[in-house]
Amino acid sequence: MTSRTAFASRVAPLAARYLVPLGLTALCLYLVVRQIGPIDAGAVWRQMQGQGAHAWMGAIAATVISFWSLGRYDAIAHRHLGTDIRARSASRAGVCAIAFSQTVGFGLLTGSFARWRMLRGLSPATAAKLTGFVAVTFLGALGFVISLVWLVIPLVPGFALLASAGLALSLGLVALAFLRPVARFGALRLPLPSLPAIAAMGLWAIVDTFAACIALYFLIPDHVPLVLSTLLPAFLIALGVALVSGTPAGVGPFELTLLMLLPSVPADSLVAGILAFRIVYYLAPALIAGAVLLFIVPLRTSVRHVEAAAPTGPFPGDLARAETQVIRQNGGRVVGDHVSRIAVVSLPQVAVGLFDPVGGDPGHAIRRVIDTARRENRVACLYKCSGQTAARARRDGWLPVRFAREALLFPARFSLDTPARRQLRRKIRQADKAGIRIERAGPVQPVAEMTRVDAEWQVRQGRARGITMGRYDPYYVACQIVFLAWKDDELIGFASFHESPREWCLDLMRTTDSAPDGTMHALINAAIAEAASAQIPALSLAAVPDLPLRGMQETGLVRFKRAFAPVWKPMYLCAPDPTSLVLAAADIARAVHWPEALAPAVDPFAPDPAPRKFGFALLRRS
Repeated sequence: MTSRTAFASRVAPLAARYLVPLGLTALCLYLVVRQIGPIDAGAVWRQMQGQGAHAWMGAIAATVISFWSLGRYDAIAHRHLGTDIRARSASRAGVCAIAFSQTVGFGLLTGSFARWRMLRGLSPATAAKLTGFVAVTFLGALGFVISLVWLVIPLVPGFALLASAGLALSLGLVALAFLRPVARFGALRLPLPSLPAIAAMGLWAIVDTFAACIALYFLIPDHVPLVLSTLLPAFLIALGVALVSGTPAGVGPFELTLLMLLPSVPADSLVAGILAFRIVYYLAPALIAGAVLLFIVPLRTSVRHVEAAAPTGPFPGDLARAETQVIRQNGGRVVGDHVSRIAVVSLPQVAVGLFDPVGGDPGHAIRRVIDTARRENRVACLYKCSGQTAARARRDGWLPVRFAREALLFPARFSLDTPARRQLRRKIRQADKAGIRIERAGPVQPVAEMTRVDAEWQVRQGRARGITMGRYDPYYVACQIVFLAWKDDELIGFASFHESPREWCLDLMRTTDSAPDGTMHALINAAIAEAASAQIPALSLAAVPDLPLRGMQETGLVRFKRAFAPVWKPMYLCAPDPTSLVLAAADIARAVHWPEALAPAVDPFAPDPAPRKFGFALLRRS
């Protein structure tokens, strides 16, 4: 008895899941018959036969356009989930999966099977994630399209207000995707689509639904006085109801909704058009997709991308810019090949090429950033690049904007005995009088003391910022040059530097509340002297904002760096167009001020872990 009960408890939900849509189909068809009364099947057949060749060819062409746009939608889903599958293969599999599953029904099961069957190497779990992603995001995009169309063409009085609410909700969700790009449900972490992906999905949803509506419009008998602007809002609502119902091909709910919203259209004519539409848009594509699934050899899918994760240990010595090593902490990696390489960090909306290329041709490196952005549903940009790289980007049609200024020193020529550095001399004397002792940290750093100093600093200054500004982590700092400031036996401050044979670059500056005035000046001065002894050509004090229209504001950080009388070098933010530039600036600002929590520290000399893929467990839509 117990085993029988357990079996029933497992089977009942499964049976309900597949029997309920069939029951709903029967109910809706019954209501259709009740609403329109008996229909002359002969009259319906004659109206279908009376459609000219131009109507059938127009409907077929519109259907092709609709399914082509749905294939592009699938390519976006693959890029979001990081499957590394070619866009062409992803689109073909998506077209086949949707053509098959929208007619057979049970979209999550049939759509997942079709994608798994079509794409070699795709796991069933990933196929299910793709199907779920397409289902949920398409319904969201359809809701936006319905709201937009019903706001312009309200068939029913009062629907304009409802459409305005739907449009506001859609825009609110887009804003949420920007402000909170990762949704968290307990331990579950779901990266949301990027704004470029959302915009593309909205575009392809418009193309798909408008083309499908045009296919139906072609097949409505010519003598029916129905204009496309009247059919479109009714069609979109009927399509939405059909998708939510989960019935095979939306049979029943689709017809019932259209008949209710278009009462002025003769029922037999509308039924004739819907039957013809189901032949062209559902039956024919399903038969073709079924044949493909039976006989096709699975597509070759994988794409090999030339990129490497950021080393967790010391970088190679050929870096043109030492600050590139910040990608050990911000999730960046080096992309490129033997021609050129550049550090890239992927933010939710943009793929950011950091600084100048690590090596090679700047134009080739820019193209690698573009390829990375396209592969990840992001826009491309360059951040904190030099004037030379910005000039090359301009020649390629990009828009460069001066965004920051870097403070550069040349240790071999650095001297305190200049009028421009009189304030620096005074600060260093104050530190000397306070008994501050500066030393370079050895291989074993005082981690406990440094952690305490960083904690005090964060209480005073707030949470450390991200992207190109490092955050204290023992393993991260272990690969840097570190100078320590002691007062008696207490550590009161430290400064860390990225290192390469060509330059040192200031990264972390931390002091305690009790640190005397001039402590950080003394730390930097000691680093300059050490760099001069090591014959390092340049030492960067890193950059400060130099924003358009605002310039370089006289903040405390700017005054601190001015005391060293550096050479100020402009740095640029570059993007392909003004919209991408604004989006890149906003996304970088968000990531700087509200960075993601640091991942748990790892051994800097351990092998790189395998890259993690995004997960997305969702509902259904073929």
